Amino acid sequence: MSMPSHDTAHSIAIVGAGFTGSILAAHLLRKAEEPTRIHLIERAGTLGTGLAYSTDSAAHLLNVRAYNMSAYPDDPRHFLRWLWAKDLGGDVPPSGHAFVSRRLYGEYIRDVLREAQAESPAHVTLDTVRAEVVDAAVDGGVRLSLADGTSLAVDRAVLCVGHFPPSPPSIPAPEVFASDRFVGDPWNREAVAAIDPDAPVLILGTGLTMVDVVLSLENQGHRGPILALSRRGLLPTTHLETRPFKSFVHPQTLPGTVLDVLIALKADVRRAREEGLDWRAAFDSLRPFHPLIWKHLPLEERQRFLRHARPYWEVHRHRMAPEVAARIEALRESGQLTVRAGRLQSLVSTPDGVEATVRARGAEGALWTRTVGAIINATGTECDFARIRHPLMRALLQQGLARPDPLRLGLDVTEEGALIGEDGAVSDRLFALGPVSRAPFWEMTAVPELRSQCADAALTLVRQAASKSLAE
Repeated sequence: MSMPSHDTAHSIAIVGAGFTGSILAAHLLRKAEEPTRIHLIERAGTLGTGLAYSTDSAAHLLNVRAYNMSAYPDDPRHFLRWLWAKDLGGDVPPSGHAFVSRRLYGEYIRDVLREAQAESPAHVTLDTVRAEVVDAAVDGGVRLSLADGTSLAVDRAVLCVGHFPPSPPSIPAPEVFASDRFVGDPWNREAVAAIDPDAPVLILGTGLTMVDVVLSLENQGHRGPILALSRRGLLPTTHLETRPFKSFVHPQTLPGTVLDVLIALKADVRRAREEGLDWRAAFDSLRPFHPLIWKHLPLEERQRFLRHARPYWEVHRHRMAPEVAARIEALRESGQLTVRAGRLQSLVSTPDGVEATVRARGAEGALWTRTVGAIINATGTECDFARIRHPLMRALLQQGLARPDPLRLGLDVTEEGALIGEDGAVSDRLFALGPVSRAPFWEMTAVPELRSQCADAALTLVRQAASKSLAE
């Protein structure tokens, strides 16, 4: 591995080559005006896919329509043109209201990166490095320590580490968690594929991750009953095509409480229906204003939203593709899939599997038990860094170079993505983008938000490179 020489080239390391890291690299390749060396570091063997687009199943569809999935915010039809040029669009209409496979989208991101690299000017270079970053030190620059014992010195580093697997349930069941009957990572394809096709399965969580797991089980011919459990038993809603609608939001009169947001949103839903539109039109019209509303809400109101409104918000905000929803409904109607509301009380190993005890939701809160052959933890990605064991994240926190945000949504960062240290100081060397940077925005997990964040971050880094050049 070559070490960057500290010449006139501004060196940037991007840790993680999923969607965020790859798109950031593509923007830098397009926008860098000064000599720039980019190191794209990924511990897995592929670029562009990350957790979201690494699936090999054609049944796992995007949950955002194709029109909204362009890598470039200033070119919204870029993905559509890619689909049509490769004759991969199938039935994708001009409106772009179609939901293609995530596997196909991963191919698109790899093509975006290859195209940006091929068209980049000579003064910008991209090195792809297969390695795991385990530590970082800041002293006039950034030195990244790699798992193989080598290191990489750069001017700035951007953490694009994506999502982290869910933590085990907060119940004392170490024997179960250590057994092969417990699948702690729902994206572990080998572990899911090893489940006995006749075994009863308990899935913890009823959101989009659960939906993916159920589709994977069905695709591999699973015959046993599947029980999906969450505290409220809420399923994601279904996408429908709708027309544009003007949101109630005005920058000069932003709602100051969660209740105000919900009241105004309900009024918009009524207004949309009067215009012959679905509630989705009103909900979607609010999306561009999410960061503005979140920024305006006081901390206690953000806490109130997370405690009370978040589950209901997310099932309306993060929806299923119609084809996916139809498959889930068919499994429920056949009786193979059951969705229940309740709180997991205990897990006990038995000769036949694992006995799960659940307290049902509601005033009575009756206890019931079910013996299952496998448990899959699909409660969603872990955001609490007190429970995340990622070596680089642990190292940054222990050194005080980073800190969790007050709401435990991710790392504490500025709106530009600069890490905020334990002492409150804003770093000019370390940045974080993607899901770990959602604290200032609330929404920072889907492509429409991530691509804009990457474009803005690239401009920030390019300006810093220009400042370095002037200083020299």
